[in-house]
Amino acid sequence: MNSWDRRKSFHLLKKNFKLLRELKNLDSRKCRETHKIAVFYIGEGQEDKCSILSNSAGSQAYEDFVSGLGWEVDLATHCGFMGGLQRNGSTGLTAPYYATSTVEAIFHVSTRMPSDSDDCLTKKLRHLGNDEVHIVWSEHTRDYRRGIIPTDFGDVLIIIYPMKNHMYFIQIMKKPQVPFFGPLFNGAIITGMLLPSLVRATCINASRAVKSRLTLYQSFYEERALYLEAIVQNHREVMTFEDFASQVFSPSPGYPMSGTGEK
Repeated sequence: MNSWDRRKSFHLLKKNFKLLRELKNLDSRKCRETHKIAVFYIGEGQEDKCSILSNSAGSQAYEDFVSGLGWEVDLATHCGFMGGLQRNGSTGLTAPYYATSTVEAIFHVSTRMPSDSDDCLTKKLRHLGNDEVHIVWSEHTRDYRRGIIPTDFGDVLIIIYPMKNHMYFIQIMKKPQVPFFGPLFNGAIITGMLLPSLVRATCINASRAVKSRLTLYQSFYEERALYLEAIVQNHREVMTFEDFASQVFSPSPGYPMSGTGEK
């Protein structure tokens, strides 16, 4: 622990209320990267945003796909990343949520959100349209057109077309400035069993690709490291490691340590 080659990794800090407050703030900051992804359902013959946003359910294949994107969480009690969804039911009662030790992703599913009034449709479009990555499940006979859902966002569209024999054709549209991502690619054909996991992985990578082009963008661990370094700089104790070790193993009443009071 106190070997010479590890001395530089030790930082002695002054224990005070300000330090404890900043450590609590550090613990409250997100420690995983977060992604929010929109999901649209297009039924046969639907070609305008009102009919698409008014869908309150989809085909069984679509519902099976959505349920495979993550765990269905109750928004009123969910403790993880919300992605702007509300707990009061105005944006739906549940949503698919996926997480690992380093990633959180929540899916804004159009058929999970209320659509019984013009105000609900406007709120739904605002939530879905502001996401950078859109999943579009289309059962229309025509190919999906980008302008059907008007939005300045939607940098990446992953469109799923059901085929026969439980196979699915994947079309990927992206803005020219978005770098390459995978694992799915434009023109891929995959089985229904693999569809949810591969689409989810592709969406997360697409979201990373979009964010990587943002000015001054920093990943969550970079932000956390910088904040931790700032805490160290602001509260560093002016004391050598040898002095600290000697006070621990052989305390001297004549040498004050931070937080111990007067000599």
